[in-house]
Amino acid sequence: MKIWKAAKLDFKLLKYYYKSICFTLLIPLVFILLYRTLVVGISFAMFMMAMSSIYTFSVADKNNMQRLYRVLPISVEELVCGKYLHVFLMGLLAVTVSSILQPVILGLLGISAAIPEIIMAALAGMVLYITYVCFQIPAYYKFGPIKGRVFMYVPVAGILLTMFVVEKADINTSLLFSRIAENRYLGPCLLILYLAVIVVISIRTSVRITEKKEW
Repeated sequence: MKIWKAAKLDFKLLKYYYKSICFTLLIPLVFILLYRTLVVGISFAMFMMAMSSIYTFSVADKNNMQRLYRVLPISVEELVCGKYLHVFLMGLLAVTVSSILQPVILGLLGISAAIPEIIMAALAGMVLYITYVCFQIPAYYKFGPIKGRVFMYVPVAGILLTMFVVEKADINTSLLFSRIAENRYLGPCLLILYLAVIVVISIRTSVRITEKKEW
């Protein structure tokens, strides 16, 4: 599958950033020691990983890989979809690591985290992550990794807002997640619809931007 091959190419480009990726995965474990709230901890992990979505764009720009892309037997749509697949898989890696290690740290601090709370916090983190990168990627395609670097900080607004709401509003995240879980259909349907809409719009925007460039 050409989309998967395009995603694998992006994974190979990340070899220049292995240390940074490891740092990105580990620093949220320190962050949760301060806030001791799973939803904030996982959201911060996704914020960190979203900021790293610029890495493959930077490597491609430094090595002038547009020449390679032009000769590859792959369409613009497949190349762009491969980019999104790669970014989403990186998000899945981050949320998996965080969902395993952060509850362990909270347990050592004497704070229990129920399985439903972990699942809901992970889902919330992925929703935030997908929202972040769906804004970032078209901007990177449009402006490049240098001029578009400002969009790398889009997640900052998201994580600050999450921290503010959880802390200032004194939200009981366990109670909130249990209330959401009570409605088996409305919440999931709205969530799937939201994600589908922003992903489709983001991919189409990125494809149009890329097609307008020299290819």
